[in-house]
Amino acid sequence: MLATFLLIVGHNSTYCLLHDTFGRSHWTVSRNFNKVLKTLNTIAPEMMAKHGLAVPSKIRESMRFYPYLKDCIGAIDGTHIPASVFGCDVSNYHNRKGVISQNVLATCNFDLEFIYILSGYEGSVHDSRVLNDVLTRRN
Repeated sequence: MLATFLLIVGHNSTYCLLHDTFGRSHWTVSRNFNKVLKTLNTIAPEMMAKHGLAVPSKIRESMRFYPYLKDCIGAIDGTHIPASVFGCDVSNYHNRKGVISQNVLATCNFDLEFIYILSGYEGSVHDSRVLNDVLTRRN
């Protein structure tokens, strides 16, 4: 299960290729992928870094940065990750460069540990819409 998941995520492999490689049906490959994904979603809150209330030493010790970044907990950025989409949804996942992808927003702290990730938006969705969704969520 883990091997199929890593091949899909890491190499953007299709179910057809994994069907041929591992000799499993498309349904089995899909079911195994979803099992691993659900497992990762359940352990993600424990694996992701919790931001502390203390000001990072890099900012606290710098007179240049402290007045402006004393309340900053990290950096935020968006990226597009290739996606495998079939059927009528394909056109929604085309980004501005014509590649099928999903728009992902990630936040990391000053130790380069992820503290928040939002994935799954279609590649055609603008970054401001993803950010607005994050800002309007309760948690």
